[in-house]
Amino acid sequence: MADESQQRRLLVVDDSPTVLRVIEGVLTQASYDVTCTDSGAEVLALAHKIKPHMILVDFAMPGVSGYGVCYALGSDEDLAQIPIVLMITRGDAVGTKFVHELGIIDHITKPFAPEVLLAVVEHSLKKANNPKRQLPLPAMPRTVTPTIDLSPTHARRALAALLVEEAHASMEIINALEVALSQPHVIDSLRRLVDLTNDRHSLRGELAVVPIAEVLQILSLQRQSGFLHVQSSEVEITIALERGLVRLVTGTNLAEEFLLGSVMVQEELIAPNDLGLLLNNRKGTTQRLGNQVVKLGFLTRDDLHRALRRQSSQIVYELLRWPKGIFWFEPRNELPADVLEFEFDLTIDELLMEGFRRVDEWRLIESVIPSFDGVPCRTPTSFNLSADQLTDKEQAVIAAVDGSRTVREIVQQVGTSSFDAARIIYGLVSSRLLAMQLQISPTNLENKGTIG
Repeated sequence: MADESQQRRLLVVDDSPTVLRVIEGVLTQASYDVTCTDSGAEVLALAHKIKPHMILVDFAMPGVSGYGVCYALGSDEDLAQIPIVLMITRGDAVGTKFVHELGIIDHITKPFAPEVLLAVVEHSLKKANNPKRQLPLPAMPRTVTPTIDLSPTHARRALAALLVEEAHASMEIINALEVALSQPHVIDSLRRLVDLTNDRHSLRGELAVVPIAEVLQILSLQRQSGFLHVQSSEVEITIALERGLVRLVTGTNLAEEFLLGSVMVQEELIAPNDLGLLLNNRKGTTQRLGNQVVKLGFLTRDDLHRALRRQSSQIVYELLRWPKGIFWFEPRNELPADVLEFEFDLTIDELLMEGFRRVDEWRLIESVIPSFDGVPCRTPTSFNLSADQLTDKEQAVIAAVDGSRTVREIVQQVGTSSFDAARIIYGLVSSRLLAMQLQISPTNLENKGTIG
């Protein structure tokens, strides 16, 4: 496919810079010529400029939405024949109606694995060559004015990510950027991000400047090995990477739900009472909990790997929601044996795709549950439901709702993750089986996470 795809130009539009980076990395490695934009308003100008063979469009975007982008392309005689693949989030009410109405050649649901993305792109390009393909394109309902985002924030993020990828470059690059851009605040951020004077491979910075997802993607593309440390307040997360793959995620001062024991209970690998007895008998021992439960016969080695994989994934998903903190990367030629002994790895792509889906879901959840100190109560409708109309987890949540317990207390009562419990409560509220009472405490979720 490489020889053929080298001639294929793809245009990708998504409002998430990190999703763009993930998609660009996957398609570029497959030898496609990829151009990305995070603004639907820029698509027409870019499409006229690069004449792409296909355009991948995110459906849910602020400003000019994916729906508007598709209408705009269909209304332009020079662009109407370009095939479009619509990217939708799981649960979006898009379906085949919009696909046929907008003349879209195919659609793909986030999160998607890299091989699925490549398969859809390749299939859609072949499908687009079918001379019988019809494009029922309606007139565009409104005018889209192409714009270019030259804001300092946009420039700082783009250039920071660029400089990280080129961290081996000399100080002449920084000086050239400074002269060309004449934006000292951008250069200051870049200097803080990459300390070239101490270690030409060092990578450090602030999450407010470069989100952790972009840092992970850079390390993945460069197939780096070592430890990525992320700290916010008293919580520190350490991500062990081997050639760009996540081998283990650990942390200090984690919230209880992210501890290995809690994860084993969530996975129903150990009973809460057995875990309690085991923890009480661990006083004075330095043996790792995971190795101890395997040695005592509570878990098999495969069970432990399953629990560690879930724990590592959940910590990264929550880490993606941190709006601030600092990070630094500690490169290693080889990881220590106590990390490599666990026989599993996670790709950055799969972590980011699922993490972004959860971030999107959290936004919806927070619109109904702005605070974990809120108190849900049952509605009359909920008392008329039979047990077979609810899942086991939904029944457990409703049973924990007594009109006085907060969402935080219900999470602890049910013994599941904050995300899973909050998602169930959100669904029950949306179904009018529960209702949120007035908030008792102003504490909200501005810290974007329950990791510590």
